[in-house]
Amino acid sequence: MSKGEGVFKKGKPNGKRGRNDEGGDEGYISTPKRHHGNDEPVDGLGNDPAVASLRKLLNREEVDVAVLVETKLSGEEMRRVVGRLGDFKGVSGDSIGRKAGVAIIWRSGAEVRLISSSAHHVDVEVRGLFSEDTWRLTGFYGWADNEEKDLSWQLLRDLRGLSTLPWLIIGDFNQILYDHEKKGGVPRAQGDMDKFRFTLDDCGLVDISYSGETFTWWNKRSEPNDIFERLDRGVASLDWLEKFPGLTLCHLERDRSDHRPLKLTRVTRGKMKRKKQYRFEDCWVSSDKCEGVIEEAWGGGVGEGNEEEVVAKIGACARALDEWSKKEFGDITRKLGEAKKRVAFLDSCRPSESVVTERREVSEQIDKLLGLEEIYWRQRSRVAFMKDGDRNTKFFHMKASTRKRQIE
Repeated sequence: MSKGEGVFKKGKPNGKRGRNDEGGDEGYISTPKRHHGNDEPVDGLGNDPAVASLRKLLNREEVDVAVLVETKLSGEEMRRVVGRLGDFKGVSGDSIGRKAGVAIIWRSGAEVRLISSSAHHVDVEVRGLFSEDTWRLTGFYGWADNEEKDLSWQLLRDLRGLSTLPWLIIGDFNQILYDHEKKGGVPRAQGDMDKFRFTLDDCGLVDISYSGETFTWWNKRSEPNDIFERLDRGVASLDWLEKFPGLTLCHLERDRSDHRPLKLTRVTRGKMKRKKQYRFEDCWVSSDKCEGVIEEAWGGGVGEGNEEEVVAKIGACARALDEWSKKEFGDITRKLGEAKKRVAFLDSCRPSESVVTERREVSEQIDKLLGLEEIYWRQRSRVAFMKDGDRNTKFFHMKASTRKRQIE
């Protein structure tokens, strides 16, 4: 695999790029300029400075495959742009006037075969990038108007059936998944966010982990009219994530663009340090002691009255529950391991009455711990459609483990 292989989404080059500490492969993904106001032009790739800047970045960083989103160019115009980029080939979906438009370009050495394309997507098979095996890459641009967003979700569902290869989608989805992915302005409707999540679940796609600031788009306005959202992301199938476990997205600093560039790169676990997020654990309610802990903490020296006192009560409950949880539940994984070792030891013993009784008790303990483990990963995976009793913990674990730095 050649130096600097990567994937990036770009309308106009943004950000800086350097080799990672492990010497692994990197790439960029970013959105085009979409300025608001009369002081700056609205531009995709339809001007000389944008093309020159993109060409300079591609050559300097030796990027082998790039996804260009919201190009605002027809297929013929995009072919002329690719011809000015040097040693690149490309496929594209025509824009609708000066709206939308998606393209994927690649250097010699990466093998790319077109599956399908439109103004809102380009879908290809890729070989020789990150792996010698063939996998699937889709550049995606979601419909911006609220009344048309269902077209985005229908397109994703339609694309799902076109290939069974490990699948990566990167792009501007023009929608968020969770409330915390927007700051300022009118809150997104819960039903609209649910549609996005349900579509990803139906397609077997998982939000890729990321580092850096949460918000990828800013409306370029000052307070109190500023709005920030995470519109740009990568999603992938579980088999793609298992195939490329070291790849993650980094949200880089924006320049004059309203979107942050996103970099797909290899990182070690040490690079993914983040603050621990407090949660009320669903498994706590399985204990009849939980209610008593809350009642005691709520009345434990914290008065009633104004908003500050209520916040103080909540904080007291959180601290009490955290301490109680450590004693009551502890490390579930460690306890499961110890219990299974005990069962293995008991199985090697003569089956006396005491051994059989203890084994039954330990087996019941294992069942309880497995239930708690499933609740733990289900809560973190945000998967609501699995029924109680299903023990598909690997699925929950994969879903949860890819949700890095989404809530700080």
